[in-house]
Amino acid sequence: MEDGEEKRSPRTEGNPEKSKPVWKLYTSRFLTAWGDRLWAFGFGLFLIEIQKTNLVFLGIHGFAKCLTEILFLPAIGNWIDRIPRLRAAQILLVIQNLFVCITCLVLGLYFSFHDEIHTSEYTWLPGLIAAIVMLLSLIANLASHGSKIIVEKDWIVVISEGDENRLADLNSNLRTVDLSCQTLSPILAGLVFSETSYVTAAAGVGIWNVVSVILEYVLLVIIYRDYPELGKKVVKEDEKEDAWLKSKVTGSYRGWVSYMTHEVRNAGLGLALLYMTVLGFDTITWGYSRMQGVKEWMLGLMVAISGLVGIAGSRTFPLLRSKLGIERSGVVGLSLQLACIAMCVVSVWLPGSPFDPNKEPTMLDVSNVTKVGCDDSQCSENVDHTSIAVLLSGIILARFGLWIADLSITQILQENVAADIRGVIGGVQTSLNSTMDLVKFVFVLILPDPHTFGILILLSFSFVSLGYFSMLSYAFKKKKLCCGPKYEATQSVDPDAEDQSGQI
Repeated sequence: MEDGEEKRSPRTEGNPEKSKPVWKLYTSRFLTAWGDRLWAFGFGLFLIEIQKTNLVFLGIHGFAKCLTEILFLPAIGNWIDRIPRLRAAQILLVIQNLFVCITCLVLGLYFSFHDEIHTSEYTWLPGLIAAIVMLLSLIANLASHGSKIIVEKDWIVVISEGDENRLADLNSNLRTVDLSCQTLSPILAGLVFSETSYVTAAAGVGIWNVVSVILEYVLLVIIYRDYPELGKKVVKEDEKEDAWLKSKVTGSYRGWVSYMTHEVRNAGLGLALLYMTVLGFDTITWGYSRMQGVKEWMLGLMVAISGLVGIAGSRTFPLLRSKLGIERSGVVGLSLQLACIAMCVVSVWLPGSPFDPNKEPTMLDVSNVTKVGCDDSQCSENVDHTSIAVLLSGIILARFGLWIADLSITQILQENVAADIRGVIGGVQTSLNSTMDLVKFVFVLILPDPHTFGILILLSFSFVSLGYFSMLSYAFKKKKLCCGPKYEATQSVDPDAEDQSGQI
């Protein structure tokens, strides 16, 4: 084979029928991503409306969400490995949408009788309702993550049929669909919440999930039938009844052992470390930006632009992978991300920055994260926006490299993990991501004041740097950092082949 010539699987070459069902996969992903983004944005607004004076409910929910993911996702992944593909996907899909609908029903009733509830003698009732909807939401979130593990870590590997170029295209296209929903759904949701009532918004989200679950269920069955290979999964034997409890208790432990002894560990750790950052468009960054005088419409525009930059990164990934290989693409992506967020580090000392580590912060006052110190007219006149402009510019530009790195590491996990442990490895990876997200949350609680936000920026840069070196170590061990003339881009093997060496 000549240098630069692509290697393709003989099973997929010249077979035009293999791409026929792909639109069904993308449609299914669109329905799932749109519902997830709509619910994530809307549920935050619902909690804020229940407790308007501070972010305590949002903080509690965020902490509980991370903790449940850490504790239960490895066990869910282990369960996925022991269940036929279609049945596992159907069960998790129904659970997710059912609990979202129940949550919307409870919220609709709460906002319908809002005045009566708050004027009654049962002052504890709003807190109880918030606890109930948070619990229901946590269950739906676990089911959502399980569904993503099934489709994104297993199904598309089988659908690609061992063709690494096809797998890269599938990963890139699915991520583009997700980023498009992330850009557009908050805009629509914001209009619904602002132009109608919260009762109408809750009803709208609930109706969407009822319609969506029917369509997604049908699409899953069709996709499953289009690819007979999906039905050939080797399911692990169930334990005896007396060993059931022991299996459930030790499921998570076995998952972590499998992950930490697997050859993809350093690549996965590199991805997880990227989650410990405040340099993203979440409530933390939004609150800090508002303190610096950035108006709401401008923040919305920034989110849309960051989504477009992320889409550009996801579309660049297949070409970059074909030229450099999967490992080097990941290193390049993280290098670009580090270079961009270096702008955020510089912004800490630019004019307009409130950074003052010597000023005593307000400890554990979460409301300070979103409290605005002046109105828009005063802020636009009195605040120097140089620092915040550089900060937001760095965050937006970093999305390009971030999604290249994310897609690279995702495909590394797909290609190098055997089919019978993809679920558990995917569950542990998601748990690690949630762990780093939890660490971020703890740092924000310790340093909630805008005058100490610069410390959070420096910590974020440090963790992203650690992620870069972790990915670099993986590429070095795989001997994929060679830049000589004989270097060839990495070509994948069929992850389901009998000679797959999944563990070391």
